[in-house]
Amino acid sequence: MYKVLYLNLARNSLRYIIKTYRIKKIHIPYYLCNVIRQSIAKENCKPLFYHIDDNFLPCREFEKEDFILYPDYFGICGENVHILAEKYINLIVDNAHSFFSEPKGLACFNSARKFFPVYNGSVLWIKNTDETIKYKTEENKNLLYDENEKIRSEILFREKEPAFVPSDFLSDKFKNTENMRIKRLKFFKKIHKKFKDINCLKINTERIISPFCYPLLCKDEKIADKTADELVKKGYNIYRYWNSMPETYNEYKFYRNLIPVPLV
Repeated sequence: MYKVLYLNLARNSLRYIIKTYRIKKIHIPYYLCNVIRQSIAKENCKPLFYHIDDNFLPCREFEKEDFILYPDYFGICGENVHILAEKYINLIVDNAHSFFSEPKGLACFNSARKFFPVYNGSVLWIKNTDETIKYKTEENKNLLYDENEKIRSEILFREKEPAFVPSDFLSDKFKNTENMRIKRLKFFKKIHKKFKDINCLKINTERIISPFCYPLLCKDEKIADKTADELVKKGYNIYRYWNSMPETYNEYKFYRNLIPVPLV
């Protein structure tokens, strides 16, 4: 059974998980946002890096009880999450790109600002244990709002992360969220119809629930740059995920040749 908590940022949801389970080592992918790596380091937790294949699945096996962080990349890896959650009991799912996905694994968290016009916000689902209760201390006040215990913090800037006020979830910005999800999914399918013949990723649109963007993987850098330039001219904001990495890594092609087309 999951306990639901409301935090200010996805990175702090991960920090909360690490503190709760006193995680000393965690497997994380090379293809990952630097902010997540930094958050792990802040908790004195050792990252153990793994590669992913062309289907975004880990290239290696883990021990059954290892702590593993797996992102639902671009909101299209729900099937991968299911496979890994069935196999590993301590899977932690980063749903920053998949806001509407159902909770799976030991714990999972999302990011509201990637889908809605809000400053911050993250919902954390974590398996309910005695440890989740123990970690409600003063040191946690700038990370957590617990709906059950009414722990609320002030909004702090500069050195401290801004605290999330969960009442935003009850505001007009969060009305008709299902309609918003359906709208994004329809646009995703529309873009896929246009680019599926040149997309090197195998995408099953019928199994996608909550896409963040449309990941268009081009076969080489030249095509990727040309396509990105054309999309920018049409008014799209195109970013590359995430930081550069060695060209010998399989993930390099995702960094260099993958174009995340916004669903707007």
